[in-house]
Amino acid sequence: MTDSFDALIEAGSAADVSGWDFAWLDGRATEERPPWGYARLLGERLGAASASLDIQTGGGEVLSEAASFPLVAVATESWPPNIAHATRLLHPRGVVVVADQDEPPLPFADAAFDLVTSRHPATIWWDEIARVLRPAAPISRSTWALGAPSS
Repeated sequence: MTDSFDALIEAGSAADVSGWDFAWLDGRATEERPPWGYARLLGERLGAASASLDIQTGGGEVLSEAASFPLVAVATESWPPNIAHATRLLHPRGVVVVADQDEPPLPFADAAFDLVTSRHPATIWWDEIARVLRPAAPISRSTWALGAPSS
């Protein structure tokens, strides 16, 4: 790497990362995705849901990879540039993006969703997730652990 530390910090500080666009890192960083594919598993579960909530959706890029959405599909986000980006990306697909401060309470009624997801939450409010989830029959951990392969 030929850039000085200060030059790299300056480039990173000036980069537009709205919508979680990290294209400025191309050729500077690598990432290996797991073989099971979060977006694929998310799409499968969305296809079986009647009402879904994606918490802290970022720019909506991962959620937008789904082939279809339930009749009621909602995403929350707190960072204004991502709210705008996610709305442009997801609204045409029928997903409502709600500006939320990532603190309780979630702005939804009890038992409003049968699927709640979040790929990489900054904060997790388990009581709120439980509150907005519809009660269901007990399921095994491998069934509900979106991202973990079933065994």
